[in-house]
Amino acid sequence: MLLAEAIDSRSKTVEDVLETLKKGTLLWKVRSFSNWYRRKYVLDDKNGCLRYEPSHKAPCINAENEIVVDDIVDVRKGWKTDIFNKIERAVQKKRTKASGRKAMIDEASCFSVIHGRSKQTLDLVAPNPEVADLWVRGLRHLITVLHGLQQEERFERRVSGSWLKLQFQEADVDKNGSLNFEECIKLLKQLNVKLPKHTVRRLFDSANTNKNMRNGEQVLDSEEFVTFYMNLMSRSEVKELFTRYSKNGQEMSAQELLQFIQKEQHCKDFTIEQCNTLIETFEQSQLKQSGKASLIGFTSILMSKQFEVFNLRHTVVYQDMTYPLSHYYIASSHNTYLTGNQLSGESSVEGYIDALKRGCRCVELDCWDGPEGDPIIYHGYTLTSKILFRDVLVDAIKPYAFYTSEYPVILSLENHCSEQQQEVLAKHLRDILQDMLYTEAVTEDMPFLPSPEALKRKVIVKAKKLSAKPNESESDDEEDADRPGMDVKANASQKKKVVAEGLSSLVNICQAVHFHGFQEAKTNGDAVLYCVAGKCYQMSSFSEAKAQDLIEKSGKEFVQYNARQLSRIYPSGTRTGSSNYKPTPLWNVGCQIVALNYQSSRRPIFLNESKFRQNGGCGYVLKPKYLCGGTDYDPNAVGNRPSTELKLTIISGQHIPKADQNLEGEVVDPYVVVKVVGHPADAQKSKTNPIRNNGNNVLTALIQPESRTGFNPRWDHQMTFALKRPELAMLHFIVKDSSTTGKDAMLGMYALPFGSMQPGYRHIYLLDYMRTLVSPATLFVHVSIS
Repeated sequence: MLLAEAIDSRSKTVEDVLETLKKGTLLWKVRSFSNWYRRKYVLDDKNGCLRYEPSHKAPCINAENEIVVDDIVDVRKGWKTDIFNKIERAVQKKRTKASGRKAMIDEASCFSVIHGRSKQTLDLVAPNPEVADLWVRGLRHLITVLHGLQQEERFERRVSGSWLKLQFQEADVDKNGSLNFEECIKLLKQLNVKLPKHTVRRLFDSANTNKNMRNGEQVLDSEEFVTFYMNLMSRSEVKELFTRYSKNGQEMSAQELLQFIQKEQHCKDFTIEQCNTLIETFEQSQLKQSGKASLIGFTSILMSKQFEVFNLRHTVVYQDMTYPLSHYYIASSHNTYLTGNQLSGESSVEGYIDALKRGCRCVELDCWDGPEGDPIIYHGYTLTSKILFRDVLVDAIKPYAFYTSEYPVILSLENHCSEQQQEVLAKHLRDILQDMLYTEAVTEDMPFLPSPEALKRKVIVKAKKLSAKPNESESDDEEDADRPGMDVKANASQKKKVVAEGLSSLVNICQAVHFHGFQEAKTNGDAVLYCVAGKCYQMSSFSEAKAQDLIEKSGKEFVQYNARQLSRIYPSGTRTGSSNYKPTPLWNVGCQIVALNYQSSRRPIFLNESKFRQNGGCGYVLKPKYLCGGTDYDPNAVGNRPSTELKLTIISGQHIPKADQNLEGEVVDPYVVVKVVGHPADAQKSKTNPIRNNGNNVLTALIQPESRTGFNPRWDHQMTFALKRPELAMLHFIVKDSSTTGKDAMLGMYALPFGSMQPGYRHIYLLDYMRTLVSPATLFVHVSIS
């Protein structure tokens, strides 16, 4: 187990802490100020989980009273969650009225474990601060070790044997350290491998070098099983490459590897020293000592991070960050506080923490008058729960704003507060964020916005601002009118609300104004002149429908507007289930703040996060030059622009799982769909044929027997795409299971910007909609760009 390995490799001091946690301590589980449950919590290193006793459930994983350590995303000391924030307020109210432990709870004894995709919290109180420190220190250490492993490194560990040994251990039900032939067949079926029994038998006998017997039958130990499996899954497509570039087909020298990398992978500046390093890193046999790679070593090199399809150089900030803010796409979220639907979902600081950790740079705060003069955040006129504005700043914005990226964070305030509570908003912003808050005043003649580089580690307030001009302070975003349950009269009363001076003073380069058009009329004597409307620091918000209408009717003007000013797009109020619109059409006209519901797990947010993975995942991506002004670009036309040609060969798949990674059921019949998303002129789709398990193609089955299994399919399918606007294009790979009786199930996917694709033979690590690895599933492709 990875957890046991992590414990074994730590220093004595850390081991002492973990030993204490393994023995367990009594803690209070807290669900509210009045609901406490005393439990003995134990770190179960064998099963890799945190659980409380007594537990009569087995196995550990997925039990309600247990948390898998690998699912823990954070451990926080003190009152740093929604439940503890409520307890803090209750304590403050009852401190003078009540006595006893609950009323005098010590924050230093409290800690929280945040876990799972939905970021659930386990809120605990230790008997004293020292015990709390032990748990926080021990759990943080373990998740640092586990999460510090890059996803690709975890993958490499699995394919090199650790993952297979884990499967072996789970299949070894009677724990005798061996599997007979029928047990191996059963395990292969669970792993989605289905090959002729005589083929499996031959490889089984070949792997049984120790000739171990059990009850009169030959058996394989764990090491033999790894050998057996690797031989079973040998990849003919990689062997062909290996044979082509190695003189004898048995071993590959560093010089031969260099020839392959320079010619096939288009890495012209790769050196012999780098090849020696690759062999030293990935070759596991005795050939390493002579500086040579075996077929397995060559396969591991091809599957390394160095040669995945995504350009390694784009995993760091590589773009020029000194252009005006309006020249960048900005990763943005809508109603960030919600973790569920838009009508009755939970509001939580976890929504902000999660979005910021995922690289989001613009978060939304819907601010309303709260009890006792303290503003709250929730989705107004709905049944969503409420959280304090102050708690969001203290627990999310201040500690996590620059957790992932140093580039600026924009707080998009939807202000529904009274003038008095607006002043409280301003006070909280100043007192809590302090030097993080960007407070530089703008000038009337400011030609363009500051750059992300100039705004590093700054928090920008986007809101309405007082103005000497009549009606300009009445510049509510149109989002109010699009809100479920918001009637016209209420909307009218909101527009009459005055902006408080204290809050207005904090608004500078992101002044929210109502959109009146792309041009405004000015008189010069008797002449009427039309010029670009608004200042560079003024910005408007548009519903998805309004934005789409502007694209269709005034596309060129919208591009020019976005070259100079920021625009924010938000989902329709009818998307009560927190679904999302397609972000691509908005990116195509240069809209920067394309706000999406980050709690969604469907295609739009998947493409959004795939787009913002480039440039080091910093949350800012430089727009193409023609979207940054100075050109007469029409987003609705492509003219005679020459095409960029992408030739893509889908060669094979590895470890393709069943739907939802189930162990039972028929072997899948996988096929691959590749979609180009971007400019409408480039919208294209191509797909491979499914690899049928029934072996209808007798000739293929004879020549390539491994192509008959959905687990390790081989397609060798060529696709060609002609791209007019490659700078806007993204490639979306989807692996599906062909079904003759129902809907084709999604087995894994991947997406990346076209500009981040590397040519040559590349592996694609399949993900689910939440961008979690479907480990260790991959596609093997060849990319050619001209």
